[in-house]
Amino acid sequence: MTTRNKVLEILNDKTLKYKNLYNLYTTIARKLNVDRDVVEEIITKLIKSGEVLESKNGKLATLQTLKLKKGEVANKSRDYLFVKIPGQARDYFIPSDKTKGAISGDIVLVRATGGNNEAEVVKIVEKVNRQVVGIVKKDEIGTFVEADRFTKPIYIQEKDLNGAAVNDLVVTEITYQPSSKDGLQGRVSEILGKADDKAILEQAIIKDFNLPTEYSKEALAQCEYIPEKISEDDKKGRLDLTGETIFTIDGADARDLDDAVSIKKLEDGTYELGVHIADVGNYVTLGSPLDQDAFERGTSVYFPDNVIPMLPKKLSNGICSLNPNVERLALSVIMRIDSTGHVVSHDIKESVIKSCQRFTYDEIFAIMNGDKEMCEKYAHLKDDVLLMQELSNIIKADRARRGSLNFDLPEATFKLNEQGEVLEINPRVQNEAHNLIERFMVICNETVAKHFDDLNVPFVYRVHEKPSPESVQKVLMFMEGLGVNRILPPKKIDPTFYQQLISLFEGTEQARVLDKVILMSMKKARYQEEDLGHFGLASENYCHFTSPIRRYPDLCIHRIIKECLHKGVDRKNLYELEDFVTEASFQASKTERRADDAERAVDDLKKAEYMSKQIGKEFEGVISGVTNFGVFVQLPNTVEGLIKLENLPKDDYVFVDTQQKLAGRKKTYCLGDPIKVKVAAANVFTRKIDFEECQEKNKNKIVKKTENLCK
Repeated sequence: MTTRNKVLEILNDKTLKYKNLYNLYTTIARKLNVDRDVVEEIITKLIKSGEVLESKNGKLATLQTLKLKKGEVANKSRDYLFVKIPGQARDYFIPSDKTKGAISGDIVLVRATGGNNEAEVVKIVEKVNRQVVGIVKKDEIGTFVEADRFTKPIYIQEKDLNGAAVNDLVVTEITYQPSSKDGLQGRVSEILGKADDKAILEQAIIKDFNLPTEYSKEALAQCEYIPEKISEDDKKGRLDLTGETIFTIDGADARDLDDAVSIKKLEDGTYELGVHIADVGNYVTLGSPLDQDAFERGTSVYFPDNVIPMLPKKLSNGICSLNPNVERLALSVIMRIDSTGHVVSHDIKESVIKSCQRFTYDEIFAIMNGDKEMCEKYAHLKDDVLLMQELSNIIKADRARRGSLNFDLPEATFKLNEQGEVLEINPRVQNEAHNLIERFMVICNETVAKHFDDLNVPFVYRVHEKPSPESVQKVLMFMEGLGVNRILPPKKIDPTFYQQLISLFEGTEQARVLDKVILMSMKKARYQEEDLGHFGLASENYCHFTSPIRRYPDLCIHRIIKECLHKGVDRKNLYELEDFVTEASFQASKTERRADDAERAVDDLKKAEYMSKQIGKEFEGVISGVTNFGVFVQLPNTVEGLIKLENLPKDDYVFVDTQQKLAGRKKTYCLGDPIKVKVAAANVFTRKIDFEECQEKNKNKIVKKTENLCK
């Protein structure tokens, strides 16, 4: 447990007594055997971050004692907000009269007020989102900007319009944010174009999510001093692996190759798996301009026709990319794995490597399947590939025994023409070569996380907590709606229980729907300074170590690893390091959510653009979501659209949340039901697609006996 969390634990104690803050700092310092100044600094930051509140009489209270939670204002409608709480599956619903003026992106404290996850905003801790994209409009009060993600209009004085006119799509900076229901105030900082100009829509999304697209002048200047190849001095003190058979396996269009692998079969029958990761921390040092830009971005953001990289291309595609036949600096994790898939020993070393081949997934998959042409072309590496396949299958079996969950929720891939127009949308296909690399990266991440958890060194972990009993019960009630006999959950919920539930529908049309319901029931994975394990992967210890080119938490822990390899962590810098990993964890989780939301918005834009050319066409689909205002239908190509309630056959419908169905007297619509639809409308500006039902299709109910499932 970090010193920060130990302080919080003491503050949670209701029996704690103190006269004033100075007396409190001294008391806690004595209990923890640390300097009083350290305690004062920690508590000051806890107050600033909103995790501890100070009363007028100088007394402190934690969020736990006040029954408050801290989260980020997320998506909304015109009348309410949602607040995302880290590690919580369901967002809090905030009625319009309980928002305290909070807007999308703000960090707030909320208190639950009733059932169905309803809450109220108690305090705005940080007003984050100061820039928003919207359309200039006018009413009897004045000129304002209407932004899709905000509940309130943003009124603009004439002097602050900067030439913008009605129906312009603009970037607006919020200059005043009242706590009442009154409108916001702002100024136009940039005119993107007319609101009906399709060409600017992707750029508008990038602006709306405040994604940094330019590097600072200082960061670009720092890039100029980064060499294009490593020197002899760079190699000193490193493990020389340039003579080993090491290669990369990536997608055909990948440019930043940050992981490579190697393998040997040892005399005792164990496997020596090497995972070699680009040593980005050697070039992006803590606190440098490049580091500051990377911290702000948090992650690379991927769009169908574009990428916003975390690091400049000179690094990501150059000296940090493990390109073939050139020497590169790396952090190597060399694991000895037995025949059951367990890591029996490991080493973590700074190294120098030279990749001998840049493989694609398809090439590796072909070798794994005995393709004659590929096996002949790579005869000198074929045995290594087949040995990796052998080890991958062992790791797969071990993960299955542990209860690791595999979900079948395909992502979309887009085929574009030179103008960026969508020609095709298809579900992403992953073969066994993808799975091989994924398994090797997971076991490497587990090994690194356990190593530093055992050392009790401040670290950034990737955590995924187990679902709440209420969430588990909702899954079981939904399964009853699909015809499964009633299941009583075990006292201890572990991944193997969910694995058993998923197996009931293996090979059926409902399998993918159940995957979605289970995912919705789970808490969201996040970055955390304490190692809480990863439920979905059935891992007791987990972190993100293998992608430092595109993820800041990976880069963060690379620095910690290098620090420990060189001189260790002493008491002097322990508290600074704890503070750094806490801040980095929060920032990484926040920027990950931002990137996910932006990527989803651009995907939806491309899907709406494609479906706008399919108006009137009919498709087979499956009901992927049920609400009180209609049903969502997903097509085989991953496109999702809505059949509005008013466009369903006239009936008295009742929305049954626990069973995810819209029940009428004549017909019932259930999650997972097959359905045939016609494309009624597709709006690229709202990124919404509307369907109409074509005809009824027989539903296949599945009834299985499950009396022995939970014994």
